[in-house]
Amino acid sequence: MMADGVGTSIEDLERYLRAHHLRGAGIQRAGDPPPPREGYAAGFWKWAELYPALEQAGRLVSIGSGGVVGMRVVTPLGHGRPIHMDAQLLMPGERTIAHRNMKSETRLVLSAPAEAVFVCEDEGFPMERGDLIVSPTWTNHDHWNRGEEPAVFVDAYDTGYSTLGANLNERFPDDAPYQSIVKSDGYSQKTQGRLRASNGGAPYPISPTRYPLPPVRYPWSETSAALDALRESEADGDPADGLHLAFTSPVDGGPTLPTISWAVQLLRPHERTGSHRHNSTTFYHVFDGEGTVEIEGERLEWTTGDFFVVPPWTWHHHEHRGSGGDAVVFSVDDWPAMTKLGFYKNELAEAP
Repeated sequence: MMADGVGTSIEDLERYLRAHHLRGAGIQRAGDPPPPREGYAAGFWKWAELYPALEQAGRLVSIGSGGVVGMRVVTPLGHGRPIHMDAQLLMPGERTIAHRNMKSETRLVLSAPAEAVFVCEDEGFPMERGDLIVSPTWTNHDHWNRGEEPAVFVDAYDTGYSTLGANLNERFPDDAPYQSIVKSDGYSQKTQGRLRASNGGAPYPISPTRYPLPPVRYPWSETSAALDALRESEADGDPADGLHLAFTSPVDGGPTLPTISWAVQLLRPHERTGSHRHNSTTFYHVFDGEGTVEIEGERLEWTTGDFFVVPPWTWHHHEHRGSGGDAVVFSVDDWPAMTKLGFYKNELAEAP
């Protein structure tokens, strides 16, 4: 066994995953799953435990032709939630098989070499730390690491909504498994955002017979600049979320996608947000810093890389633990779908 406990074989890795309430794509799981954790810690995963398994899976599990589409390490307790978040690793030289499916697939880059790209609808999107890439439902996509270091990113899906009907999934054929990158850099942003290419005179320039929304890249350089602007303005911020930004759709200015919305929040040293609750589900990934989330009185201490879930209709608030600089946390929430269905509710607690 390795010093970190992950082991050197698939069997070792499988045992490690089960012990830490994780599962991995392409790994056969044997035996009964571990009993669920108690309380809200059931939806809390430490990066220090997850990443060693992800790294070892990169050595042991092949992807692409003859392997799995991609390597993911996630919690087995995530079944039943309408949305889903996990981590994925792409080793140097690897490329996933191009495919399209009903899920809207969104990805937050944690680290990647300059040569790595997401390919969506024949366009290459760079992978830079902090970038958010959106591949809407029924868009062709694959991932290609042309560099010499692993690429690591967080995935978030609207699985509970996209599988309500038939769970369609079309993979490219084995003799032509990849897309060709034929569109110029930034094509989607330049032609399908605030300025849009015409479509035979139609007022809506994206053909619904192909896919309803274009792929989108939200560069970290723009996100970081927006957070800096909020901080420098000395704004009070949202009472429930602090300095908080939503990633809006370039098509209509609404939520990121019809089913889910990504957001990023900045917590300043010693900041504590107001307690609130909503009947949507929220997954969080800690991009940088350390703090605490309190859910119905249960405190979970988080630090860079950790994942946690706030279940529906639970009182919760966030706190910066005060050491170091600002904390930055990304989140994904299914309030857009809940709103369209007419179910969404939220409450902010009165100040003590």
